[in-house]
Amino acid sequence: MNIARKPDEFASAVALDLRETEHMIDAAGARLADMISHALSGRMSAGLAAGAGHRAFSAAAKALHTLTEARGELVEAHNHALRDARRMGLNHTLLAPGETKPDDGEIGTTKPQGRLAAV
Repeated sequence: MNIARKPDEFASAVALDLRETEHMIDAAGARLADMISHALSGRMSAGLAAGAGHRAFSAAAKALHTLTEARGELVEAHNHALRDARRMGLNHTLLAPGETKPDDGEIGTTKPQGRLAAV
């Protein structure tokens, strides 16, 4: 839907879509990993040979790898969008207040969170 918006509203709507998409990919990856785990442990408890369902397992593992690669690309897209929004001075948090992002130089680094950050 093409609705005329102010730049901050547009940036915020795209940021919300991006965040929701990231959450969906994470949920799909977690579900797929659970399914693979259940297939492996279930085979053993059911007393089935190692070759039973191996092609299906292999295809599911490949799908998880592909999903992981796609997740990385989406994270990279998010980083580019964030840098662009900051460069243009856009408020991209109108629809998702309270979500903070690291500065460009901090992206890809880890910092203590929660009670560890206070130490």
